[in-house]
Amino acid sequence: MEAKPNMIKKYNKPIVGLVLGLVLPALTFLAYYGYLAITTEQGVTLANYIYTVYNTGAFTAILSLCVLPNLALFFIFKKLDYWYSIKGLIVSVLIYTLSVFVLKLM
Repeated sequence: MEAKPNMIKKYNKPIVGLVLGLVLPALTFLAYYGYLAITTEQGVTLANYIYTVYNTGAFTAILSLCVLPNLALFFIFKKLDYWYSIKGLIVSVLIYTLSVFVLKLM
């Protein structure tokens, strides 16, 4: 039974929260694109999709929505008492927030 607390401490690091917090919204964006590619019969490439979304001004809105799954990750970390991982997750959300803010100004 002593091995389980060591395993918990192994993943309770800010870098784990930071990496997961940066990767999860990117995967959400790709899933959103995949859903669009499957439901429409037009051959939309990822680059063309990003270009269109950026030029229509919807990129910041979509990027903001893609950060929402980090909220679920926050509650999972909280339930597991991964407080150091939560710190990294918050930093990743701040990075996304700053990037949305900068893109909005452009």
